[in-house]
Amino acid sequence: MIALYAATAELDTLRHALSPLPHAVLEPCAWQPGASLPERRFEAAIVTDSVDRPLELCAAVSLHCPVLLVTQNPDFEFRLAATRAGVDAVLFRPLDANELVDWLERNMDRRNSQRLSILVLDDDCVLADLYAVALQEAGMEVQVVDTATAAFERLNAALPDLILMDVQMPGVDGIETARMIRQSRRYLSVPIVFVSGERDAVRQMEARRFGGDEFLSKPVDLDHLVALVRLRAERAKLMRSIMERDSLTGLLNHSRFKERLAHELERCRRTGGEISLAMIDIDLFKQINDTHGHLIGDRVIRALSSSLAAGLRKIDIIGRYGGEEFGVILLDTAPQSAHAVIDKQRQRFAEIEFDAAGCRFGTSFSAGLAGSRHCPSVDDIILAADSALYAAKQGGRNRTIVSPDTDGPLGAQDRDHIR
Repeated sequence: MIALYAATAELDTLRHALSPLPHAVLEPCAWQPGASLPERRFEAAIVTDSVDRPLELCAAVSLHCPVLLVTQNPDFEFRLAATRAGVDAVLFRPLDANELVDWLERNMDRRNSQRLSILVLDDDCVLADLYAVALQEAGMEVQVVDTATAAFERLNAALPDLILMDVQMPGVDGIETARMIRQSRRYLSVPIVFVSGERDAVRQMEARRFGGDEFLSKPVDLDHLVALVRLRAERAKLMRSIMERDSLTGLLNHSRFKERLAHELERCRRTGGEISLAMIDIDLFKQINDTHGHLIGDRVIRALSSSLAAGLRKIDIIGRYGGEEFGVILLDTAPQSAHAVIDKQRQRFAEIEFDAAGCRFGTSFSAGLAGSRHCPSVDDIILAADSALYAAKQGGRNRTIVSPDTDGPLGAQDRDHIR
C-alpha cells in the first residue's frame, strides 16, 4: 500500500502516473500540521509540496516508511532541508512517471527482498564460525568454507552478495583466490572484504589491488564487521541491480537474462532438472505507439512487466528481451505446466484497460514456450520458444503455444513481419 499526500487536484495525476503498477494499492491521506499520522502500515509514501508544510510531514512519515517528495523547488537549501527531513528521493515537476514508478518498485522490492547472502572463506574454523554467528544474528544468510576449491563450488552454485575471506591460508591464499574470482565477468560485481592478521602494508595493498574492496585487520570488532558487510553488500546489490536491469521496467536486461538462462540450463544439465522458457511479445505494439505515442507505449510495457512480476513466482526469472518482447524462465517447470501459468498471465494482461488522453483501449500478448529437455543450449531453447511465438502470432495473436520438438528457427525478418 502506497500513501499519497497531495492536494485533491493532484491525486488523479499521481494515479495516472502509477497506472503501470496495476496491483499497487494507492491510499490518499489527509494531514494537518501537528496531527497524528494514519495507523495503517504503508510500503512507501509520496508527498507533494501542494500540501501544507510538506517537509514537516516528510519528517514524520520517514520514521515509518520510505518517502518520495514531488516538488518544483530545485534550490540547494530546500534539498538540504528535505534530506534532513528524511526524504529518500526528490522528483521535480513536470513529473517523470517512469522515474516515479522505478523508485517505488525499487523501494518496495528492497523491503520484500531476500536476506543478504554472505560467503565466508577462512581456514580458521573458530573465527569463521564466530563471523558467521554475528552475521546470522544480524539477519544474513551465511555459508562457511575453508578452501578456495570449496569457495568456487559455492560460487558456481549461487552468487553471494559479498565474500568475506582471509589472506593467509595454506595452498591457495586469499589474494590468489581473489584474482581467480575477478577473472570471471560474472563475479566482478561481488564485493570482497578481507579480514586478516596480515600486517605487511605491501601485501595489504596487493589484496586491494587484486580484488579486495576492504581490508580489516584482526582482531576485528564484530559490530563494525557486521555494519561494514551490510553496507558493502547492500550498496553492491543496488549497483548490480542498476547495471543488470532495464531502465524502463526494472527487469533483467537482455544480456543478463541470457546469462541467467545459461546458468539455469547448466544447472539442469548437472542435476537432471527441467526449466521452461517463455518468449512473450505485445501484440500490434507498433500500432499503439503510432496511435497513442511512445509515452503510452512505455506505459503498456511497464504494465506488462508489473503484471508478470506480480503474477509469477519469486523464483521465476523475468527479463526484457528487447523492445516489446519479454522472456520468462520458469524454474523446475515442464512446458505443458508452464503453458497454464503463462496463459493465465495472458488473460490477466488482456483485462487491463489503458487511458490515453481520454481514449481507453486494451491490448494483449502472444507467447511461445520451449523446454530444456529437448533444447539443452541457450540458442536452441531461444529459437524454439521464438518459433512457437511466431506460430502464436500467425495463428491470430493473443494466445500461448508450446513448441513441438520438431520446430525449427525462423528468421528475424519473418518474425517482425507478423507482429
